[in-house]
Amino acid sequence: MKIFEVKNIKKRFEGVIALKGANFKLEGPKICGLVGANGSGKTTFANICCGAIKKDEGQFFIDGEEVKINYPKDAKKYGIVLAHQNLSLIPEMTIWENIDLGHEERVGNIFFNNQKAKETAYNFLEELFHDNISMDAKVVNLSPEQKQMVEIAKALSQKPKLLILDEPTAAFDYFHVERLFKKIKELKENNISVIFISHRVWEITRICDIVFAFRNGEDSGVVDFSEKERNEKLIVPLITGKDDFMMNENICPSREFDDSKIVMELNNLSFKNKLKNINIKVREGEIIGIGGLQGQGQEYLTMIFAGAISSTAGRIIFENKEIKLNQPRDAINKGIYLVPGDRGVDGLFMDQSVLNNIIFPRFSLKIDKFFLNLRRLFNVSEEIIKRTSIIPPKKDIFVSNLSGGNQQKVVFGRWLQFSPKVLVLNDPTKGIDIQAKNDLYKIVRELLEQGTSVILYTSSNEELISYCNRVLIMFEGRIVEELNNDDICQEKIVMSSLRVKK
Repeated sequence: MKIFEVKNIKKRFEGVIALKGANFKLEGPKICGLVGANGSGKTTFANICCGAIKKDEGQFFIDGEEVKINYPKDAKKYGIVLAHQNLSLIPEMTIWENIDLGHEERVGNIFFNNQKAKETAYNFLEELFHDNISMDAKVVNLSPEQKQMVEIAKALSQKPKLLILDEPTAAFDYFHVERLFKKIKELKENNISVIFISHRVWEITRICDIVFAFRNGEDSGVVDFSEKERNEKLIVPLITGKDDFMMNENICPSREFDDSKIVMELNNLSFKNKLKNINIKVREGEIIGIGGLQGQGQEYLTMIFAGAISSTAGRIIFENKEIKLNQPRDAINKGIYLVPGDRGVDGLFMDQSVLNNIIFPRFSLKIDKFFLNLRRLFNVSEEIIKRTSIIPPKKDIFVSNLSGGNQQKVVFGRWLQFSPKVLVLNDPTKGIDIQAKNDLYKIVRELLEQGTSVILYTSSNEELISYCNRVLIMFEGRIVEELNNDDICQEKIVMSSLRVKK
């Protein structure tokens, strides 16, 4: 496939316009970035290209000839394959069964060749990520990162001519991103084009040959790196529509903290074999980053802070008193709030309104006793919607109809009504656009100035560098190094995470 072109694609969902005339042209083999804010139409476009969604209007051309793509089988015929952002995996099936599904090989036209299918699945995953995962493991038991690995391996197993990767790195740490980039370059060398959709602009400038931007359902511009420098400043205005858009950088400049103002302290805390002798002092108004290779115990640590799991050894001191956090209610009652890593599973009632999602904690905490003051609840929700810049600013809209960034604002915003003492953020900007990320960290800065302490676990080293006062590196369930001030840089984080001697 030398040329893939899309003209005037339109799509409407129950009165909401997702695409209103998008155009796209890829002359391969190339790595083509596709960027845009949440709700700009990128994922809808990807689903239409692979036949998962039918377009309302528009045309497809392959090597100058018009083709019809109305169903997945049509896209498969032309070699167009999508690795989905919202995974296409079947949870109760094993890894190898998911990868093999749809192109099973038979022995003697009767029995499935399961052994070969397992070997093929293993080879794809091993080539991509070198992670020791059993092919017989069920997808439901995998981490978000591992599920994304399987999704990409499944797409590659279909031998694509055009591979579309929709937010493939949202759950990945720095090291898995590097491995994926290596594979993408190999695909290009083998004459396979890749459409790479990502909110991480640094990834786009690093890996892509050309970049298309969508805004409000239309194509808003192109940057060809064979003609222009690899500069994020050329891309961001195409996403935001603002030439003077500036990110919140260094929201926490280097400053001194009062060691006498310790809000929370973990002493020799352990959890089974996942966390070992964790010692942390959380000072008032600081933001502590949790870094390291993914899967080294960081998520267990955030759950300990939030009371989602109970430690098996050690002590927790909060405001100079030893406390027990045996359930989330215990943490919430102390003013410790968690923004979970998977908003769809752990953070939201997807079939409920923005209003219900915001005010729900008030019921469980019995803040509003006896009679509900509806006017007060409406005012609370409207204030949070305004403060977090939720779009559309409607309290009665179901959160399932919001973009990913605006869903995250609902999860984040619900705790603002309680003046948090400690806010625990588990990869809070995963899969959200640059504007939403800017909005969220602006609120974080406001909370820090008010004395809130923040624990930030993120898979993005860039966020650790830009936003944290200090960074704790975890390895095999332990905190192995603390980085401060000028030591918080890409080189030191990578070296510490890999346990490379200086």
